[in-house]
Amino acid sequence: MKAVLSSGALGIALIATPAFAQSAAPANPDDKNDIIVTANRREESLQKIPAAITAITGETLARDNITSLEGVADKTPGLTFAAFAEGQPEIAIRGVGTKEDGPAASDSTVVSIDGVYIAARSSQVFDLFDLERVEVLRGPQGTLYGKNSIGGSINFVTLKPTKDFRMKLQLKAGNYGRMDAAGLISGPIADNLYAKIAVSYRSSDGYLRNVLVGSPFYGQRWGETESVSVRGALRWVPTDRFEAMLSVEAVRDNNGATNREPVGSQGPLHNCGCASDPVAVNIALGGGGSPYTTLASVEGYTRRNIFGANLQLNYDFGFATLNSISSYRETHYGYLEDSSGLPASSAFTDLTGASGNPNNTLLGPATNGFTFKITDAVHEQPKQYTQEVRLTSPSGGKVEWIVGAFISKEENSRNEGFNFPALGRTDRLPSISNSYQTNDSLSYAGYAQATWRVAPGLSLTGGGRYSYERKKISSQAVINSGLPLLLQAYPLSFAQDSWRNFSWKVIADYEIRRDLLVYASVSTGFKSGGFTGTASTAAVATKPFDPEKATNYEIGAKAQFFDRRLRFNLAAFYTDYRDLQVTRFFQPAGTTFGQFITENAGKARIKGVEVEASATPVRGLEFGGTFAYLDARYVEFTGTPSTIVTGNFNGNRLRQAPEFTASAYGGYTYEFADQSSLGIRGTYKYQSLSYYDADNNPITVIPGYDLVDGSITFTSSDKHLELSLWVKNLTQTEYRTHVFSQRDSRVAFALYGEPRTYGLTATFKF
Repeated sequence: MKAVLSSGALGIALIATPAFAQSAAPANPDDKNDIIVTANRREESLQKIPAAITAITGETLARDNITSLEGVADKTPGLTFAAFAEGQPEIAIRGVGTKEDGPAASDSTVVSIDGVYIAARSSQVFDLFDLERVEVLRGPQGTLYGKNSIGGSINFVTLKPTKDFRMKLQLKAGNYGRMDAAGLISGPIADNLYAKIAVSYRSSDGYLRNVLVGSPFYGQRWGETESVSVRGALRWVPTDRFEAMLSVEAVRDNNGATNREPVGSQGPLHNCGCASDPVAVNIALGGGGSPYTTLASVEGYTRRNIFGANLQLNYDFGFATLNSISSYRETHYGYLEDSSGLPASSAFTDLTGASGNPNNTLLGPATNGFTFKITDAVHEQPKQYTQEVRLTSPSGGKVEWIVGAFISKEENSRNEGFNFPALGRTDRLPSISNSYQTNDSLSYAGYAQATWRVAPGLSLTGGGRYSYERKKISSQAVINSGLPLLLQAYPLSFAQDSWRNFSWKVIADYEIRRDLLVYASVSTGFKSGGFTGTASTAAVATKPFDPEKATNYEIGAKAQFFDRRLRFNLAAFYTDYRDLQVTRFFQPAGTTFGQFITENAGKARIKGVEVEASATPVRGLEFGGTFAYLDARYVEFTGTPSTIVTGNFNGNRLRQAPEFTASAYGGYTYEFADQSSLGIRGTYKYQSLSYYDADNNPITVIPGYDLVDGSITFTSSDKHLELSLWVKNLTQTEYRTHVFSQRDSRVAFALYGEPRTYGLTATFKF
């Protein structure tokens, strides 16, 4: 029965595909149902802002069972999400992202929660239970957001404490032992004082199964999750002019192992069908049938604790409103991963040759296990302090303006260790090394933007931002035992550098009629330079890479038809990118070991088209979706040559930049005579092939895939109870979410997305 109903939902979604409609919310002819966003630091209708913005309401997030950034990416054209580990997300917008995960690197996409910039990548993935909406701004946001927002910005807006009493309780049960519970209470606690607390608990038994015969882990289920999130807020409104809100957030994650599935082996050495061929080892030991089984001999984990607090003060002077946001955040993050998902070879290899020809073991039978097995462990402790002050004019005047200042201080220490248990010297000790890094970063900026309504329907917007950023780093590598395979030992080393930039934006928009807006814009963006994380040598560790700069040319249209029952948004862009920061793990020519290096590509060119649309043709029926075409390529990039490539990457596609992405949704809700209702809904996502190495190596790709989700929801007549049967990945698609290479791109390992999951969600609202 579930399959039949889900197939019906899929049919509706597929019918909607030609419209490629927006998933933010269904259109409605009533103005009060417009999506209001704060992308320009003031409340505005999404359809009135001359920029490429996707807004997803909290209602849509709940209805489509979206609890993470990955789900947001599925509904946003041009946005792709991957993660090396849970606390190391890799977000790319229009092919612009960051692979470098060292403490002195900056992300291309600014992630904020309630206006607070989140600097540490390990803090950017969190529970989405109590959100009012998510706003995704695509393209450089160098004026109002500034802080390295060269690819775009993602803004999470949580629910504020309400003046009326509200309570929400949600219980969820599903396969693989999934048991979630979440609750929210909001309302007045004294005169002019309101409070909110939201708690979310998520857990599952995991969907991985260890199949390594003879291992103490054999038969165990891995990949379990346990996460607790708490958000609280106090909102004080003593007068019509003044408002203060204090928010506090705490997160604790304790999650189990992931599985790195071998997906590629190529010569020399690794195409041997032997112990140095990870694909052959995976097959020989019985792990090659499914990415949801693992042969790992080390059980990994992810543990994370986050604390955040921010104070927002707003005062209306009449001629303008003063906003102040002060914040502090800290994270304790650690993980351990078996980076090959395979057991170590039982035949230890003395790479020095003192014990005989090492090829005797490197080319041994695949049943021995993997000779180049490696485990990776990280511990990171970032802290950040931010302060932003801005003055915003009232909306609706002939000239609207905003001026502001921003400062942030970030501190981060990171320790990363590597263990090769089957490679070393004659003493047969594993080759273990550690990289110790710290970063102290200070940045500040001043910005201004104004919109002038030149004539009826015609507006001009201009803005600029001056930014300064300074980074001080320390770095050291220690060889604990064995050979220096990834790191060469070097003493504690120090370096620092600073960068300055002025970014600007110009927009012209014209409202042809009430529901048809066209615009053209030119904007610039900047991402500060930095230092390579987990550097293999002191020379690499202390050599800064240059900042990135981008100039984006864009035209677009936002249209609503048939009493706003059809919405259609279009953006076409061309981006000139300079000094793109490219992180590579490879063996430079003339060296004997692999290295992490971040270097600058001279020029890249990015162009594309993005479409969003939604339709509500009749009462109860809605459908829509998104579509994006992206052509992102290196124009001038000659990187450091490796042992197998020249380093000339001109014409290659950028990392994490699929040519096509699309999504579609469709649903119908039938209302009974007693005003209870039954709704059916289906969603669809498609992503074409994307590369994960600059050389566009065919073994380090995420092949194209599509996903189908569906749900059936009953809502009681008083709207207090909602029961939803849901399924995700209905077609049991095996799809990669991340891939990385080792051994100079001769072997590759991938993480896979979840298999089919399903369950029942009960939501109570009062």
